Amino acid sequence: MMKKVGLLCCLIIAHFSMAQNRVLPIASYFKDQVFRMGTDVSPVFPVENQVSNYYKYTKDSTKRYSNFGYALYNKELIELHKKEGSLWITPLLDISLGKGLADTLARRSQNTRGARIEGALGKKVFFSTAIFENQAVFAPYIGQYVSQRGEFYPNAADSSYVLQNAVIPGAARTKPFKTEGYDYAYAVGMVRWTVLPKLNVYWGNQSVFVGSGHRSMLWSDNSVPAMNLRVQYQLGEKWDFQFSKMRGFNLLRLPVATNGEAYYEPKSLSIAVIYFKPTKHTSIGLFEGGIWSRGDSLQKTPIQAAYFIPIPGGALLQEAINQKAYSLVGIDANHRFKNWMIYGQFGLNVNQAQSFVGQLGTRIFLKKASYSFVQVEFNHADKMAYTAQNPRIHYANYQLPLAHPMGGNLDELLLRFNFEWKHWFVSGQTSYYFNQSINYKQLLPIYQVQNSATQQSFYQSLELGYRFNRSYGFDVFASFVYRNAWTSSSRSEGSWINFGLRTAINNHYYDF
Repeated sequence: MMKKVGLLCCLIIAHFSMAQNRVLPIASYFKDQVFRMGTDVSPVFPVENQVSNYYKYTKDSTKRYSNFGYALYNKELIELHKKEGSLWITPLLDISLGKGLADTLARRSQNTRGARIEGALGKKVFFSTAIFENQAVFAPYIGQYVSQRGEFYPNAADSSYVLQNAVIPGAARTKPFKTEGYDYAYAVGMVRWTVLPKLNVYWGNQSVFVGSGHRSMLWSDNSVPAMNLRVQYQLGEKWDFQFSKMRGFNLLRLPVATNGEAYYEPKSLSIAVIYFKPTKHTSIGLFEGGIWSRGDSLQKTPIQAAYFIPIPGGALLQEAINQKAYSLVGIDANHRFKNWMIYGQFGLNVNQAQSFVGQLGTRIFLKKASYSFVQVEFNHADKMAYTAQNPRIHYANYQLPLAHPMGGNLDELLLRFNFEWKHWFVSGQTSYYFNQSINYKQLLPIYQVQNSATQQSFYQSLELGYRFNRSYGFDVFASFVYRNAWTSSSRSEGSWINFGLRTAINNHYYDF
């Protein structure tokens, strides 16, 4: 018996020592736990497990008396650990069924199946890849959001564009599914190479999120993942330099196809941020997000030289020279107290009036309930935030905003909470918009008359569930969602219930 216990302990120790090389998923579930554990990371996600110790602190300590129970609560589907490296294979699910309460015929469903494969080769190389196949029927307000951001096909007769299909936040463009559904598939992957102890290089299409909030007003994972090269270099304990160069797209089909399907118009994206830590628990970051013109349907523009500047200011310089880039410069900061933290962001485009964006928030961690927290956050974006004079370089990718999912012209007060007890959890979110733009087309890459009309809206979600495995957020849940949006002359109201099974690997922002 003692031999078996000793062998089990060795396997657990080996598992979590090997896990030190992993890179955490970018989903809100993982970000919440990283902040809850008091990790003083520079908040550019995804982050490495070795700086957060996520897998160590979230491992289940309950005794399991069967192999099935131990595997369900403590392991992923397949794990192989050798001296040379490790391999993890995990099923990915997001399967739910629900309906609108006011209309018993209004079915809602999400059917996501996929798999994730991750591996560590020694201590220097880590890779992760995941594929998702999806069919979904959304609530009407979500359907309106994704359908108005579809791809544009040129109309040769009058040089206009025809809108088709839809784009799903954090996922991909779609094709039709039944009467009101959406069918879409996508894959994400990345390789991280630790060149030096303080120098990491990432390559792939893993999304990036900058900030400590639920939203990011500077750069979020709301858009479709873009192919990117990311470099992180730490200089001592106080300085952290990061930059990322990406290939983005406007979903405007080129008029001439060289193969079976015409390409989209490309554009380049960039992130550069320098974090300074004056104390162990304080981070202050100078940020720049850039959108770079690569031409349009008639001509192609080479990459500008300033694009390769690895510190904030490159896009600002290019915008000043010839307006072929859009620059969002800002500050991201947080400070950690014992059981709570405060954070904030602000940014603007120096060449655009009414372009200010800002965020102020706090996270409160309940010590006695180790996985529990409360979060309060206020977000603001001016009327012309994220918009460029040339719509081809609006602060967007794949027709989706790169920061707040609603783009500009908003004021939002947000409350989130999560309480857990012995794997049972109850969580919720309230989002009240004092102002919310009703124009879902404000950041599309075509010239149009800007509609500045706003509405007020109230969003409330409540979930009750049981989380089996914390290492990848595997749980069953029941949820209730209520949304009410109104102007002085109209109102749109609805409520839905859902039941499902899921793993928490990535985000899709429908909470607006």
